[in-house]
Amino acid sequence: MIRILLSCAVIICLVSKMEAATVSDTKNLLSDITNGYNKEVRPVNDQTEHLDVAVDMHLLSIKDFDEVSGTLNVLAAFKIDWKDISIGWDPTLYGNLTSIKMGQDNIWLPKLYNIKASDKFKAISNSDLQVEIDYHGAITWSPGSFLDIKCSPDVSYFPFDIQTCAIQLAAWGYTYQEVTLKSNNPAVNLDFYETNGEWSLDKSSTDVQTPGPYSFVFFNLTISRLPAFHIVNTMIPIYLLLMMNPLVFVLPCDSGERVGFSLTVFLTFTVFITIINSVLPANSDNMSRLSYYIIAVFVTSGIIASINIFQLRMYHKDEHLPVPRWVVRMMRILNCQLSPKRRIIEVCPENTDSKSSNKKEQREAQMEEAAKVAVMDTMTWKEVVHILDTFCIWFFYVILSVFIIFSIVTLYWGNR
Repeated sequence: MIRILLSCAVIICLVSKMEAATVSDTKNLLSDITNGYNKEVRPVNDQTEHLDVAVDMHLLSIKDFDEVSGTLNVLAAFKIDWKDISIGWDPTLYGNLTSIKMGQDNIWLPKLYNIKASDKFKAISNSDLQVEIDYHGAITWSPGSFLDIKCSPDVSYFPFDIQTCAIQLAAWGYTYQEVTLKSNNPAVNLDFYETNGEWSLDKSSTDVQTPGPYSFVFFNLTISRLPAFHIVNTMIPIYLLLMMNPLVFVLPCDSGERVGFSLTVFLTFTVFITIINSVLPANSDNMSRLSYYIIAVFVTSGIIASINIFQLRMYHKDEHLPVPRWVVRMMRILNCQLSPKRRIIEVCPENTDSKSSNKKEQREAQMEEAAKVAVMDTMTWKEVVHILDTFCIWFFYVILSVFIIFSIVTLYWGNR
Protein backbone atom coordinates (compact mmCIF):
# COMPACT_ATOMS: atom_id res chain seq x y z
CA MET A 1 0.00 0.00 0.00
CA ILE A 2 2.86 2.37 0.85
CA ARG A 3 4.53 1.62 -2.52
CA ILE A 4 1.35 2.47 -4.40
CA LEU A 5 1.04 5.79 -2.56
CA LEU A 6 4.66 6.65 -3.30
CA SER A 7 4.21 5.83 -7.01
CA CYS A 8 1.14 8.05 -7.24
CA ALA A 9 3.02 10.87 -5.56
CA VAL A 10 5.91 10.60 -8.04
CA ILE A 11 3.49 10.66 -10.99
CA ILE A 12 1.68 13.70 -9.65
CA CYS A 13 4.99 15.50 -9.20
CA LEU A 14 6.10 14.70 -12.75
CA VAL A 15 2.78 15.80 -14.25
CA SER A 16 2.85 19.02 -12.29
CA LYS A 17 6.31 19.83 -13.67
CA MET A 18 5.24 19.21 -17.33
CA GLU A 19 4.51 22.34 -19.28
CA ALA A 20 1.61 22.47 -21.73
CA ALA A 21 1.43 24.96 -24.58
CA THR A 22 -0.94 27.81 -23.92
CA VAL A 23 -2.78 30.18 -26.24
CA SER A 24 -0.06 32.74 -25.62
CA ASP A 25 2.62 30.25 -26.70
CA THR A 26 0.75 29.55 -29.93
CA LYS A 27 0.26 33.26 -30.67
CA ASN A 28 3.89 33.99 -30.01
CA LEU A 29 5.00 31.15 -32.25
CA LEU A 30 2.78 32.28 -35.12
CA SER A 31 4.02 35.83 -34.72
CA ASP A 32 7.63 34.72 -34.74
CA ILE A 33 7.13 32.50 -37.81
CA THR A 34 5.48 35.19 -39.92
CA ASN A 35 7.77 37.99 -38.74
CA GLY A 36 10.13 38.76 -41.61
CA TYR A 37 8.90 35.75 -43.64
CA ASN A 38 8.57 36.32 -47.39
CA LYS A 39 6.31 33.83 -49.11
CA GLU A 40 7.61 34.83 -52.54
CA VAL A 41 11.06 33.39 -51.82
CA ARG A 42 11.71 29.73 -52.53
CA PRO A 43 12.56 28.15 -49.12
CA VAL A 44 16.05 26.79 -49.80
CA ASN A 45 19.33 28.08 -48.43
CA ASP A 46 21.19 27.94 -51.73
CA GLN A 47 18.84 29.38 -54.35
CA THR A 48 20.65 27.44 -57.05
CA GLU A 49 19.58 24.11 -55.49
CA HIS A 50 16.29 22.37 -56.13
CA LEU A 51 13.54 21.85 -53.57
CA ASP A 52 12.07 18.33 -53.25
CA VAL A 53 8.28 18.25 -53.04
CA ALA A 54 6.50 14.94 -52.40
CA VAL A 55 2.99 14.62 -53.86
CA ASP A 56 0.59 11.78 -53.08
CA MET A 57 -3.01 11.49 -54.21
CA HIS A 58 -6.14 10.33 -52.36
CA LEU A 59 -8.88 9.44 -54.84
CA LEU A 60 -12.28 10.14 -53.28
CA SER A 61 -14.62 9.32 -56.14
CA ILE A 62 -15.05 9.10 -59.90
CA LYS A 63 -17.95 11.37 -60.73
CA ASP A 64 -18.29 10.92 -64.47
CA PHE A 65 -16.53 10.00 -67.69
CA ASP A 66 -17.90 11.73 -70.78
CA GLU A 67 -16.97 9.68 -73.83
CA VAL A 68 -18.23 12.31 -76.27
CA SER A 69 -16.08 15.17 -74.93
CA GLY A 70 -13.35 12.86 -73.58
CA THR A 71 -13.45 14.27 -70.04
CA LEU A 72 -12.91 12.42 -66.76
CA ASN A 73 -14.25 14.15 -63.65
CA VAL A 74 -12.85 13.02 -60.30
CA LEU A 75 -12.83 14.27 -56.73
CA ALA A 76 -9.33 14.01 -55.30
CA ALA A 77 -7.23 15.26 -52.40
CA PHE A 78 -3.46 15.57 -52.37
CA LYS A 79 -0.90 15.24 -49.58
CA ILE A 80 2.03 17.52 -50.38
CA ASP A 81 5.16 17.56 -48.23
CA TRP A 82 8.30 19.70 -48.34
CA LYS A 83 10.73 21.34 -45.96
CA ASP A 84 10.93 25.09 -45.40
CA ILE A 85 14.33 26.10 -44.01
CA SER A 86 12.94 29.50 -43.06
CA ILE A 87 10.71 27.94 -40.44
CA GLY A 88 11.85 26.18 -37.25
CA TRP A 89 11.78 26.66 -33.50
CA ASP A 90 12.83 25.26 -30.18
CA PRO A 91 9.76 23.53 -28.63
CA THR A 92 10.96 24.28 -25.09
CA LEU A 93 10.55 28.02 -25.76
CA TYR A 94 6.90 27.62 -26.70
CA GLY A 95 5.49 25.27 -24.10
CA ASN A 96 6.81 22.12 -25.84
CA LEU A 97 4.74 22.96 -28.93
CA THR A 98 6.08 20.67 -31.67
CA SER A 99 3.62 21.44 -34.49
CA ILE A 100 1.27 24.18 -35.48
CA LYS A 101 -1.31 24.92 -38.16
CA MET A 102 -1.67 28.15 -40.03
CA GLY A 103 -3.40 29.49 -43.14
CA GLN A 104 -1.84 28.45 -46.41
CA ASP A 105 -1.69 32.03 -47.68
CA ASN A 106 0.93 32.94 -45.06
CA ILE A 107 3.79 30.81 -46.40
CA TRP A 108 5.38 29.77 -49.69
CA LEU A 109 3.44 27.05 -51.50
CA PRO A 110 4.44 24.82 -54.44
CA LYS A 111 1.18 25.49 -56.26
CA LEU A 112 0.37 22.61 -58.57
CA TYR A 113 -1.43 22.95 -61.90
CA ASN A 114 -3.49 20.32 -63.66
CA ILE A 115 -1.75 20.26 -67.04
CA LYS A 116 -4.54 18.26 -68.76
CA ALA A 117 -7.40 20.36 -67.43
CA SER A 118 -10.41 20.44 -69.74
CA ASP A 119 -11.90 23.67 -68.44
CA LYS A 120 -9.63 26.14 -66.62
CA PHE A 121 -5.88 26.21 -66.11
CA LYS A 122 -5.61 27.04 -62.43
CA ALA A 123 -3.72 25.95 -59.33
CA ILE A 124 -5.11 23.23 -57.07
CA SER A 125 -5.60 25.21 -53.89
CA ASN A 126 -8.18 26.75 -51.61
CA SER A 127 -7.58 29.84 -49.50
CA ASP A 128 -9.58 28.29 -46.64
CA LEU A 129 -7.11 25.42 -46.18
CA GLN A 130 -4.34 25.26 -43.60
CA VAL A 131 -0.89 23.80 -43.60
CA GLU A 132 0.66 21.77 -40.78
CA ILE A 133 4.22 22.71 -39.75
CA ASP A 134 6.48 20.90 -37.32
CA TYR A 135 9.41 22.45 -35.42
CA HIS A 136 11.92 21.09 -37.97
CA GLY A 137 10.26 23.08 -40.76
CA ALA A 138 8.57 20.05 -42.41
CA ILE A 139 5.28 21.19 -43.98
CA THR A 140 2.25 19.13 -44.94
CA TRP A 141 -0.40 20.65 -47.22
CA SER A 142 -3.58 18.79 -48.22
CA PRO A 143 -5.50 20.58 -50.99
CA GLY A 144 -8.35 18.91 -52.82
CA SER A 145 -10.89 19.70 -55.53
CA PHE A 146 -12.87 18.39 -58.48
CA LEU A 147 -10.59 17.77 -61.45
CA ASP A 148 -11.74 17.71 -65.06
CA ILE A 149 -9.11 15.76 -66.97
CA LYS A 150 -8.83 15.64 -70.74
CA CYS A 151 -8.60 12.00 -71.72
CA SER A 152 -8.55 10.36 -75.16
CA PRO A 153 -11.35 7.77 -75.04
CA ASP A 154 -10.94 4.39 -76.71
CA VAL A 155 -14.43 2.97 -77.25
CA SER A 156 -13.38 0.24 -79.67
CA TYR A 157 -14.88 -2.44 -77.41
CA PHE A 158 -17.87 -0.52 -76.07
CA PRO A 159 -19.64 -1.46 -73.77
CA PHE A 160 -16.72 -3.57 -72.47
CA ASP A 161 -14.20 -0.76 -72.95
CA ILE A 162 -11.32 0.09 -70.63
CA GLN A 163 -10.06 3.67 -70.33
CA THR A 164 -6.70 4.88 -69.04
CA CYS A 165 -6.43 8.51 -67.98
CA ALA A 166 -3.60 10.42 -66.33
CA ILE A 167 -3.72 13.32 -63.90
CA GLN A 168 -0.61 15.35 -64.67
CA LEU A 169 0.49 17.88 -62.06
CA ALA A 170 3.33 20.36 -62.33
CA ALA A 171 4.60 23.27 -60.23
CA TRP A 172 4.13 25.54 -63.21
CA GLY A 173 6.52 28.47 -63.20
CA TYR A 174 9.34 26.51 -61.54
CA THR A 175 11.74 24.37 -63.54
CA TYR A 176 12.85 20.97 -62.29
CA GLN A 177 16.10 22.62 -61.18
CA GLU A 178 14.05 24.77 -58.80
CA VAL A 179 11.21 22.44 -57.73
CA THR A 180 11.47 18.68 -58.21
CA LEU A 181 8.30 16.65 -57.74
CA LYS A 182 8.34 13.11 -56.44
CA SER A 183 5.91 10.58 -54.98
CA ASN A 184 6.20 8.43 -51.88
CA ASN A 185 3.60 5.84 -52.93
CA PRO A 186 3.56 3.67 -56.08
CA ALA A 187 -0.24 3.88 -56.37
CA VAL A 188 -3.13 6.19 -55.59
CA ASN A 189 -4.49 6.02 -52.03
CA LEU A 190 -8.01 4.54 -51.96
CA ASP A 191 -8.79 4.68 -48.24
CA PHE A 192 -11.67 7.11 -48.81
CA TYR A 193 -12.67 5.98 -52.30
CA GLU A 194 -16.40 5.80 -53.10
CA THR A 195 -17.38 3.42 -55.90
CA ASN A 196 -19.10 4.57 -59.08
CA GLY A 197 -22.20 2.91 -60.57
CA GLU A 198 -20.94 3.10 -64.15
CA TRP A 199 -17.18 2.75 -63.89
CA SER A 200 -14.94 0.42 -61.93
CA LEU A 201 -11.41 1.41 -60.90
CA ASP A 202 -9.16 -1.46 -61.99
CA LYS A 203 -5.73 -0.15 -61.06
CA SER A 204 -3.72 2.99 -60.44
CA SER A 205 -0.08 3.98 -60.49
CA THR A 206 2.15 7.00 -60.00
CA ASP A 207 5.07 8.17 -62.09
CA VAL A 208 7.48 11.09 -62.10
CA GLN A 209 8.84 12.53 -65.33
CA THR A 210 10.72 15.62 -66.46
CA PRO A 211 9.67 16.30 -70.06
CA GLY A 212 11.38 19.53 -70.92
CA PRO A 213 12.25 22.04 -68.21
CA TYR A 214 9.44 21.09 -65.82
CA SER A 215 8.95 18.31 -63.31
CA PHE A 216 5.72 16.32 -63.60
CA VAL A 217 4.01 13.79 -61.36
CA PHE A 218 1.55 11.45 -63.09
CA PHE A 219 -1.36 9.67 -61.40
CA ASN A 220 -2.57 7.02 -63.86
CA LEU A 221 -6.10 5.66 -63.47
CA THR A 222 -7.37 2.61 -65.36
CA ILE A 223 -11.15 2.31 -65.30
CA SER A 224 -13.47 -0.20 -66.96
CA ARG A 225 -17.11 0.27 -67.81
CA LEU A 226 -19.73 -1.75 -65.93
CA PRO A 227 -21.59 -3.10 -68.98
CA ALA A 228 -24.84 -4.40 -67.42
CA PHE A 229 -26.91 -1.32 -68.37
CA HIS A 230 -25.85 -1.34 -72.03
CA ILE A 231 -26.16 -5.12 -72.30
CA VAL A 232 -29.77 -5.06 -71.10
CA ASN A 233 -30.86 -1.89 -72.90
CA THR A 234 -28.85 -2.04 -76.12
CA MET A 235 -27.25 -5.36 -77.00
CA ILE A 236 -30.03 -7.77 -76.00
CA PRO A 237 -32.75 -5.83 -77.91
CA ILE A 238 -30.49 -5.71 -80.99
CA TYR A 239 -29.84 -9.44 -80.88
CA LEU A 240 -33.54 -10.21 -80.30
CA LEU A 241 -34.53 -8.10 -83.29
CA LEU A 242 -31.78 -9.77 -85.28
CA MET A 243 -33.17 -13.24 -84.51
CA MET A 244 -36.72 -12.10 -85.27
CA ASN A 245 -35.80 -10.74 -88.68
CA PRO A 246 -35.70 -14.10 -90.58
CA LEU A 247 -39.17 -14.94 -89.22
CA VAL A 248 -40.54 -12.85 -92.08
CA PHE A 249 -40.09 -15.95 -94.27
CA VAL A 250 -42.54 -17.83 -92.04
CA LEU A 251 -45.38 -15.42 -92.66
CA PRO A 252 -47.73 -16.48 -95.50
CA CYS A 253 -47.32 -14.42 -98.64
CA ASP A 254 -51.08 -13.84 -98.80
CA SER A 255 -51.19 -12.28 -95.32
CA GLY A 256 -49.96 -8.90 -96.54
CA GLU A 257 -47.75 -8.46 -93.46
CA ARG A 258 -44.38 -9.57 -94.79
CA VAL A 259 -43.22 -6.25 -96.19
CA GLY A 260 -44.47 -4.32 -93.17
CA PHE A 261 -42.70 -6.70 -90.76
CA SER A 262 -39.35 -6.60 -92.55
CA LEU A 263 -39.40 -2.81 -92.98
CA THR A 264 -40.35 -2.28 -89.31
CA VAL A 265 -37.34 -4.31 -88.15
CA PHE A 266 -35.16 -2.47 -90.67
CA LEU A 267 -36.21 0.93 -89.33
CA THR A 268 -35.79 -0.22 -85.71
CA PHE A 269 -32.11 -0.86 -86.37
CA THR A 270 -31.87 2.74 -87.59
CA VAL A 271 -33.14 3.90 -84.19
CA PHE A 272 -30.53 1.81 -82.38
CA ILE A 273 -27.76 3.25 -84.56
CA THR A 274 -28.86 6.72 -83.48
CA ILE A 275 -28.85 5.69 -79.79
CA ILE A 276 -25.37 4.17 -80.00
CA ASN A 277 -23.94 7.18 -81.83
CA SER A 278 -25.33 9.57 -79.20
CA VAL A 279 -23.12 8.09 -76.45
CA LEU A 280 -19.97 7.62 -78.52
CA PRO A 281 -17.41 10.25 -79.55
CA ALA A 282 -17.34 11.49 -83.13
CA ASN A 283 -13.91 9.98 -83.65
CA SER A 284 -12.79 8.07 -86.71
CA ASP A 285 -9.62 6.71 -85.11
CA ASN A 286 -11.21 4.43 -82.49
CA MET A 287 -14.72 3.68 -83.68
CA SER A 288 -16.69 1.19 -81.65
CA ARG A 289 -16.84 -2.29 -83.11
CA LEU A 290 -20.45 -2.37 -81.97
CA SER A 291 -21.15 0.39 -84.52
CA TYR A 292 -19.68 -1.79 -87.27
CA TYR A 293 -21.77 -4.74 -86.08
CA ILE A 294 -24.96 -2.71 -86.08
CA ILE A 295 -24.19 -1.49 -89.61
CA ALA A 296 -23.67 -5.12 -90.66
CA VAL A 297 -26.99 -6.02 -89.02
CA PHE A 298 -28.58 -3.04 -90.73
CA VAL A 299 -27.33 -4.23 -94.13
CA THR A 300 -28.46 -7.79 -93.42
CA SER A 301 -31.93 -6.55 -92.52
CA GLY A 302 -32.02 -4.58 -95.78
CA ILE A 303 -31.05 -7.71 -97.72
CA ILE A 304 -33.81 -9.70 -96.01
CA ALA A 305 -36.36 -7.00 -96.84
CA SER A 306 -35.20 -6.91 -100.48
CA ILE A 307 -35.36 -10.71 -100.83
CA ASN A 308 -38.84 -10.64 -99.34
CA ILE A 309 -40.01 -8.07 -101.90
CA PHE A 310 -38.66 -10.12 -104.81
CA GLN A 311 -40.29 -13.25 -103.38
CA LEU A 312 -43.67 -11.53 -103.21
CA ARG A 313 -43.28 -10.47 -106.82
CA MET A 314 -42.57 -14.09 -107.82
CA TYR A 315 -45.42 -15.40 -105.69
CA HIS A 316 -48.00 -13.20 -107.40
CA LYS A 317 -46.84 -13.91 -110.95
CA ASP A 318 -49.26 -15.42 -113.42
CA GLU A 319 -49.50 -19.17 -112.80
CA HIS A 320 -49.31 -19.82 -116.56
CA LEU A 321 -45.89 -18.23 -116.82
CA PRO A 322 -43.32 -21.04 -116.94
CA VAL A 323 -40.47 -21.17 -114.48
CA PRO A 324 -37.06 -21.28 -116.21
CA ARG A 325 -35.58 -24.76 -116.26
CA TRP A 326 -32.37 -23.72 -114.45
CA VAL A 327 -34.47 -22.21 -111.65
CA VAL A 328 -36.49 -25.43 -111.37
CA ARG A 329 -33.40 -27.59 -111.17
CA MET A 330 -31.81 -25.34 -108.55
CA MET A 331 -35.00 -25.36 -106.46
CA ARG A 332 -35.23 -29.18 -106.71
CA ILE A 333 -31.68 -29.53 -105.44
CA LEU A 334 -32.32 -27.12 -102.56
CA ASN A 335 -35.55 -28.85 -101.63
CA CYS A 336 -34.00 -32.31 -101.69
CA GLN A 337 -31.21 -31.14 -99.39
CA LEU A 338 -33.34 -29.11 -97.00
CA SER A 339 -36.69 -30.82 -96.72
CA PRO A 340 -37.26 -34.00 -98.75
CA LYS A 341 -40.63 -34.60 -97.08
CA ARG A 342 -42.30 -31.36 -98.08
CA ARG A 343 -45.90 -31.40 -99.19
CA ILE A 344 -44.65 -30.93 -102.77
CA ILE A 345 -43.66 -34.32 -104.09
CA GLU A 346 -40.05 -34.02 -105.16
CA VAL A 347 -38.13 -36.32 -107.44
CA CYS A 348 -34.40 -36.27 -106.84
CA PRO A 349 -32.02 -37.58 -109.52
CA GLU A 350 -30.42 -40.92 -108.85
CA ASN A 351 -27.58 -42.79 -110.57
CA THR A 352 -28.56 -45.68 -112.81
CA ASP A 353 -26.46 -48.81 -113.26
CA SER A 354 -24.77 -48.42 -116.65
CA LYS A 355 -23.62 -52.01 -116.56
CA SER A 356 -27.08 -53.55 -116.38
CA SER A 357 -27.03 -56.88 -118.15
CA ASN A 358 -30.71 -56.80 -118.90
CA LYS A 359 -31.56 -54.42 -121.75
CA LYS A 360 -35.20 -54.46 -120.72
CA GLU A 361 -34.35 -53.25 -117.25
CA GLN A 362 -32.06 -50.63 -118.77
CA ARG A 363 -34.86 -49.34 -121.01
CA GLU A 364 -37.23 -49.23 -118.02
CA ALA A 365 -34.65 -47.31 -116.04
CA GLN A 366 -34.26 -44.83 -118.90
CA MET A 367 -38.01 -44.39 -119.17
CA GLU A 368 -38.27 -43.87 -115.42
CA GLU A 369 -35.46 -41.33 -115.57
CA ALA A 370 -37.22 -39.50 -118.41
CA ALA A 371 -40.40 -39.43 -116.33
CA LYS A 372 -38.45 -37.98 -113.44
CA VAL A 373 -36.95 -35.31 -115.69
CA ALA A 374 -40.41 -34.45 -116.98
CA VAL A 375 -41.66 -34.04 -113.44
CA MET A 376 -38.59 -32.05 -112.47
CA ASP A 377 -39.07 -29.65 -115.36
CA THR A 378 -42.48 -28.52 -114.06
CA MET A 379 -42.86 -26.16 -111.09
CA THR A 380 -44.97 -23.13 -110.21
CA TRP A 381 -43.72 -19.80 -108.93
CA LYS A 382 -45.47 -20.37 -105.62
CA GLU A 383 -43.53 -23.57 -105.14
CA VAL A 384 -40.31 -21.66 -105.86
CA VAL A 385 -41.20 -19.14 -103.14
CA HIS A 386 -41.96 -21.92 -100.62
CA ILE A 387 -38.58 -23.53 -101.23
CA LEU A 388 -36.79 -20.17 -101.00
CA ASP A 389 -38.53 -19.46 -97.68
CA THR A 390 -37.15 -22.64 -96.17
CA PHE A 391 -33.67 -22.01 -97.52
CA CYS A 392 -33.59 -18.37 -96.33
CA ILE A 393 -34.69 -19.28 -92.80
CA TRP A 394 -31.92 -21.86 -92.42
CA PHE A 395 -29.31 -19.72 -94.15
CA PHE A 396 -29.92 -16.49 -92.22
CA TYR A 397 -30.29 -18.18 -88.84
CA VAL A 398 -26.95 -19.94 -89.27
CA ILE A 399 -25.24 -16.73 -90.44
CA LEU A 400 -26.77 -14.58 -87.69
CA SER A 401 -25.98 -17.11 -84.94
CA VAL A 402 -22.32 -17.15 -85.95
CA PHE A 403 -22.36 -13.35 -86.16
CA ILE A 404 -23.82 -12.93 -82.64
CA ILE A 405 -21.28 -15.31 -81.07
CA PHE A 406 -18.41 -13.62 -82.92
CA SER A 407 -19.49 -10.10 -81.90
CA ILE A 408 -19.88 -11.00 -78.21
CA VAL A 409 -16.50 -12.76 -78.07
CA THR A 410 -14.63 -9.96 -79.83
CA LEU A 411 -16.24 -7.20 -77.74
CA TYR A 412 -15.66 -8.94 -74.40
CA TRP A 413 -12.23 -10.45 -74.96
CA GLY A 414 -10.85 -7.87 -77.38
CA ASN A 415 -9.07 -5.70 -74.81
CA ARG A 416 -8.64 -8.24 -72.01
